Amino acid sequence: MFCLRAIGLSTLMVLAVCESVLAQRPGPEFWRRVSCEPFEPRTKLEAFEERYSTVMIKGFTRITTVEIRSVRVDALELRDLGNSTRATGIVIALGADNERPRENRAYIDYEEISALLNGIDAVSRVDETMTRFPGFEARYRTLGDLDISVFRQTARGTAVKISAGICDQVTFTLTLDELAKLHALISEAKDKLDQAK
Repeated sequence: MFCLRAIGLSTLMVLAVCESVLAQRPGPEFWRRVSCEPFEPRTKLEAFEERYSTVMIKGFTRITTVEIRSVRVDALELRDLGNSTRATGIVIALGADNERPRENRAYIDYEEISALLNGIDAVSRVDETMTRFPGFEARYRTLGDLDISVFRQTARGTAVKISAGICDQVTFTLTLDELAKLHALISEAKDKLDQAK
């Protein structure tokens, strides 16, 4: 009988301790989107993609004049039928070719396209004469997390790294010629958007 009381008393003590520990836990955490994306959209296109309880119309055209391995550029228009607002721009999608195929997209609003084209021009001209050190890197990043870096790869060569995403990035190494092709695709996408106005 004494043994049963001791077990019952110890069980009550354990429950009391566990209850006080559980009572000290913080409240529920706010849900965060997958891939550790920011809470708020950074571009108009992202804001349109996240709308609920409305009919969204998406018009797009893939730019296929030249091809770059695992890189896709689309001109994009999003319209909300509920309030007749719209957003235009481009989406650059990078696809990973590993055993876990995935794709990350970077949205670039129309107003940011010219700055992106100028940024690509600027980083593609960077070389060892721009710094007194043997290594160099030039980087341009858009609001929608398209990151383009030009860097010294070898003693005589320069390479380009392009990535999309924040935490689960998809990254590729390109040549300067492929960066010039990407510039041409983006420029053509901008022309398509200008024609559709």
